[in-house]
Amino acid sequence: MDMLTVLPSNFGYVIFTYLYSWVMLAYLAVKVGTARKKYDVKYPDMYSDKEQVFNCIQRAHQNTLEIYPQWLVFQTIAALVYPLSASVLGAIWVTSRFSYAWGYYTGDPAKRMHGTYGYIGSLGGPHQKNPKKRVMSGFLDGIRCGDCECNVDWGERRNTIASIAAGVLFFTGWWIIIDAAVNYPSEGEFHHAYHTCGVIATLAFLMINAVSNGQVRGDSYSEGCMGQTGARVWLFIGFMLAFGSLIASMWILFGGFVVPQKPVVYPGIAIFFQNAFIFFGGLVFKFGRTEDLWQ
Repeated sequence: MDMLTVLPSNFGYVIFTYLYSWVMLAYLAVKVGTARKKYDVKYPDMYSDKEQVFNCIQRAHQNTLEIYPQWLVFQTIAALVYPLSASVLGAIWVTSRFSYAWGYYTGDPAKRMHGTYGYIGSLGGPHQKNPKKRVMSGFLDGIRCGDCECNVDWGERRNTIASIAAGVLFFTGWWIIIDAAVNYPSEGEFHHAYHTCGVIATLAFLMINAVSNGQVRGDSYSEGCMGQTGARVWLFIGFMLAFGSLIASMWILFGGFVVPQKPVVYPGIAIFFQNAFIFFGGLVFKFGRTEDLWQ
C-alpha cells in the first residue's frame, strides 16, 4: 500500500508542525546545557541544591519532555483526519511551550503559567480524533457569527488564502529582522554579515516558486534548453538554499548568542525567526495553492 494514498492531501502542514516542535525541543535542551555550565551543575545531577534558577530551567525542559509523547500521539491521530486543524492547534501548543519556558527562566515558577494557552492546542487533538464528534476541528469549514452561519467554500479561495498567508509570513520575517537591526545597530551586538541568511532565504523563496508543479512533473515547458530536468534541478537548488539558510540561522542563534551567553540575544532570535517565517512562507505559497484554479 502506498503511504501517500493513505495520508490526507494536507498532511504536509502537520510535518511542518513536527519540525517546529523539534526546534522547540532543541532550544530547551541548549538552554539546559548552557545553564549547567553557568551554574556548575555536573552530570548526572538533574537538579541543583543551591541554584533555583537552574532548577526552573531544567524543569521547563523536563516537563515538556514528559508531555511531548502524549501530544505527539494525539497530534498524529487527529492529523490523519483533520490535518489543517491539527497543524494549527499543534503550532499553538508548541508556541506555548516557549512562553512556558521563558516564564520559568525568570526563576519564579508562577510565571510558567504564561504558557497556559497551550491547552487550546493540546486539547484539540483528543477532541478531533473522534470523527463522530467534530469539536474544534471544522472551524475553517463553517464560521458562525452570532445567529448566522456562513459556509465559506475554501476550495475556490484556496489560492487567495495561501497567497495572503505566504505574504504575511514573508513580511513578518523581514519586519522582525528590520526591528532587530534598528534596535541594535552596532556591529558588536548584531554582526551585519548575519543578514546573508535572510537574503539567501529570500532568493530561495523566489527560486522555489519560479517553477510550477506542472513544469516539475513535465506537463508543461518540456521543450527548450532546460525542460523538466532543468526545472527539477532549479527546484532542488532552491530547497537546498532554503534549508541551508534555516539551519545557518539556528547555528547563528545558538553558536553566536546562546552558548557564548551574550547579554543581548534578541538579534539571534530575530535572525532565526526571519528565516523560519520566510521558509514557511515559501512552502505555503508553493504547496498551499493549486494550479487547477489558475485556468
